Amino acid sequence: MTPTQLVWRIEIPIPMVRRLCRDFAALSSDTVERCVHDVWLRGRHLGLDLTPPLVERVAREHLVCIVKSEPPSARRAEPPAGE
Repeated sequence: MTPTQLVWRIEIPIPMVRRLCRDFAALSSDTVERCVHDVWLRGRHLGLDLTPPLVERVAREHLVCIVKSEPPSARRAEPPAGE
């Protein structure tokens, strides 16, 4: 691990990541963990007083946006009713 990585290393509460992974099963656990990590780092960079519940709420909003931003062409077509 480089010195820069050590400086930016943070301890993310595991229960938070598990809850978000459970709630956003369509996304990989790596995507969820990376989102939480990014939220934590951005908040720290801005000098905010971060708490785990605040980080979880912001990460949840970001993950909802990721799920809803899936292009229609990537969605599976549903069979017409009656077939």
